[in-house]
Amino acid sequence: MNTALKYRRIAVTVFSIIAATALQTTLFVRFRPFDAAPALVLLVVIALARHLPAEFALFTGFAAGLLEDLLSQSPLGLWALTLTTVAYFVVRARDRMEEDSALLIPLVFVLTLGAITLFAVLGTIFGEKTLADAGFVRKILVPSIYNVVLASAALPFFSWALGVRQPANLYQT
Repeated sequence: MNTALKYRRIAVTVFSIIAATALQTTLFVRFRPFDAAPALVLLVVIALARHLPAEFALFTGFAAGLLEDLLSQSPLGLWALTLTTVAYFVVRARDRMEEDSALLIPLVFVLTLGAITLFAVLGTIFGEKTLADAGFVRKILVPSIYNVVLASAALPFFSWALGVRQPANLYQT
């Protein structure tokens, strides 16, 4: 990988994590359609981890989660653990995603659903009353649906921003 592309990927990663965290911890704290907000930082970690080297993808998940922990009202480390876990699953599944791009959108839904559930379970273990909330199922499903809708634009954008060449379609002549 050439140096310019390497610095481009670092800049895109840092800027996108900061922007997504800022939006999620400011705008979407007040603006919550259907009493839930998209998990933007989670979606950005999924989009970035698809194309970054494995160690850097895991570090990106951890750093994004730590930044979200520091700027939100959650106990320190919960988002860091959750987003590192998500980055790990994306790294493990990205070969399958590249072979069959039809898996991307369902995988975003499943990863978002699993990540928010993991966060809720860990939060409950550490004294938050997340699982006792009456609208718990809605607060898991609605952000997952938001992320699926946003993923159709975010995933191609991040592929382009990171300078990833899309494989040629085998069926085109």
